Amino acid sequence: MNTLSSRYASGLIALLMLSACATQETGTADAAAGASGAAPGSLYANGKLTAEGEARRERAFKAYQAGNKALAYSEWLGIAEQGYAESQFNISVMESDGDNGAPNVVKALAWLHKAADGNYAEAQVQLAQRYNKGDGVARDVPKALAYWRKCAAQGEKRCAFNAAVALAGGAGVPQDNAGAMSLFAEAGSGPGAIVAAQSELGKMYLQEGKERDFAKARQWLEQAAAGNDAEAQYNLGVIYGNGYGVKADKRKALALYQRAAKQGEPTAVNNLGNMYRFGEGVPKDQKKAVGMFRQAHESGNMQATVNLADMTFKGWGVRANKTAAVELYKVAADAGHPAGRCRYAQALRHGDGVTRNPGQASRLQEAANNANVPCDSDAPLAEYLVNRRVKGRP
Repeated sequence: MNTLSSRYASGLIALLMLSACATQETGTADAAAGASGAAPGSLYANGKLTAEGEARRERAFKAYQAGNKALAYSEWLGIAEQGYAESQFNISVMESDGDNGAPNVVKALAWLHKAADGNYAEAQVQLAQRYNKGDGVARDVPKALAYWRKCAAQGEKRCAFNAAVALAGGAGVPQDNAGAMSLFAEAGSGPGAIVAAQSELGKMYLQEGKERDFAKARQWLEQAAAGNDAEAQYNLGVIYGNGYGVKADKRKALALYQRAAKQGEPTAVNNLGNMYRFGEGVPKDQKKAVGMFRQAHESGNMQATVNLADMTFKGWGVRANKTAAVELYKVAADAGHPAGRCRYAQALRHGDGVTRNPGQASRLQEAANNANVPCDSDAPLAEYLVNRRVKGRP
C-alpha cells in the first residue's frame, strides 16, 4: 500500500491509499450499456468500461491482492491506455513503487497527470500534494491549489481543507480569507466532516477583523471540541473565559482548558497556569501555576516563558532568582515575543539580573511598542510586576 501524506500551521491533512482499495462508480450493467456502439476490442468507451474492460479491471485487482504485480500491471495498463482514469492512477502508483521493475518517477508522474486531468479525485489529491511540496516536480502552489479545487468540487473534503489552508495562510498564493472560510465550511460540514476544518473556521471567526463573529466561532468550535480537537477546546475556553458573545463562565473555561491541556495543548496549559496564579475559577495556587507555566514553556509557548520568568523574578511559587528570570525574558525577546521584549528592556534599563544596557533597552522597547504592546522600560520591573493584573493575556 502506497501512502503520501502532508500536514500545515497548522494544519494540511491527507491519507491517500492505493486505488486498488477504491473504485470509480462503474458497474457491469452500466459498462455493457456504455459499450453499445464501441469498436471491437474496446475496453473503455463513451465514459464507461466495456464488459471486457470491467473483467480486466477485476482481474487486475485480484492479481494485485494475490501479489501477482506483473499481471495486475498488464491488465490495468490496457485499460489505462484507453483513458480510464482509475487504472491510470493505479499504474502511476505501481511505477512509483517499482512494481514493474525499478521505480520510475517520470512515468509515474505522467500517468498521475493523466488520471488527474481525467478528473480522478485521488490522483488530483496526490498531484496537488506533490506540487505543494515540490515532490518530484517543481514546487508550484498555484497548481496545487488548482488541483485541490478540482477535487473539492467533487466533494473531496481533504481537498477543500487543503485549499482552505493554502488560502488562509497565503503561502505561495494570494491570501483569501473569505475563500478559505467557504472551503473550511465545506470540509467541516456533513458526513465525513473534518474536525480540523471546524476548528480552523471557528478560530477565523474568533480573530479580530471584518469576519469576526463570536456566535459563529462558538458554533464551529463546539463541533470541533466535541470531536476532541485540543485547539478548539482551548479557543472555546477563551470565549467562555472572556465572555465573548456569551456570559463569562470561568468554570466552563477551566473545564475546556483542562481537556485541551490533557492533550498537551501548550496555550491551554499556560491559561490554566494563569487561572491558578490569580485564583480564577479555582483556588489560588502559585506553585501549581509555576509548574504549568514551566510545562508550557518547555513546549515552546513564549507567553508561558514570560509568565514563568515573572514568577521566578518575584519568587511567586518558586524561589526568587532574577538572573534566571532575565534569561527567560531574553529567550522570549529573542523569539520576537512583544511582552518578552518589554520585560527584558525593563531589566536592561535598570540592570535587574543583567548588566545594564540602556541602548538595547530602548531598541527592545521600540520593538514592543511597534507590535502594539505598550512598553515603558523606565518603570522598574519589580514594581511593574506587583502592579500588573492580567487574565491570560500578555
